[in-house]
Amino acid sequence: MRPRRHHLYFFVLITTGCARSAVQRPVQPTPLPPSPAPSAVGGWTINRSSGAISYQISRSAAIESQSDSSPHREISTNTAREHVTLDLDRDTIRFTAIIDTSSTTTQGIIGPVQPVRLPVQLSGLQIGDSLTISTDSTAEGCNPVSSALSADLHNLLVGFPVRLSQGSSWRDSLELSTCQGMIPTTVRIARSYVVSGEASYQGLPVVVVQRRDSIRAHGEGAQQQHRVILDASGTGAATYYLNPQNGFILRLNTEQNLDLAITTSGKINRFRESSTQNFSSVR
Repeated sequence: MRPRRHHLYFFVLITTGCARSAVQRPVQPTPLPPSPAPSAVGGWTINRSSGAISYQISRSAAIESQSDSSPHREISTNTAREHVTLDLDRDTIRFTAIIDTSSTTTQGIIGPVQPVRLPVQLSGLQIGDSLTISTDSTAEGCNPVSSALSADLHNLLVGFPVRLSQGSSWRDSLELSTCQGMIPTTVRIARSYVVSGEASYQGLPVVVVQRRDSIRAHGEGAQQQHRVILDASGTGAATYYLNPQNGFILRLNTEQNLDLAITTSGKINRFRESSTQNFSSVR
């Protein structure tokens, strides 16, 4: 049972980016925003502006072994609070993001989550579609919370076109050097977007944008004195609720479905992972 526990614990960290806090509590469900309706106007102008926004984030990851004769399912959930500050200077946006609370629960035989000192902070620049994140001064080595915050910024800080209209679409791609469990990993994602329409969220008119992802990842490293090789591929989806008045994302829902293979001591173990993340702006 020990090798199996090791692998399951490793993979659950891929999507949750969890850190144990002093208090653990179950994730509370959040209401789903309304479905988009067709635009009644010719389009929207996105006015990016400086300011600060906070998010309550709920994450859930479920992983199932595909190699065992009797497949079993393990679940990890996490809630966190993030604060993002944007400073707009012409075409450049300087940003700072902080995770100051994080709480994790697990179900099954997953081992204890690696403790990480909070808060964790990242900063950097966004110029168009280019996002540059500076090194986190509080992180040491492979920090799963810092990696999760970096991934969150790539989800939240999207270079939306200034003019959007019903049905308009575009593409982008990104390459992340991240930390899956404690294994340095490179993730490559091709993303495509389409504008679905408009809706009302928190009493404000928002533009609804759908995203589809194609994901590949590869990592190599050592864990518990074993050489580990990770390969993953799959798909993802996201729905943005964008405030055109200031360019802030008021709500973001993401999901991923991944097939994973981990090789250690010449043996390949296969897993399937499904995960969701919900970002809700809080005042």
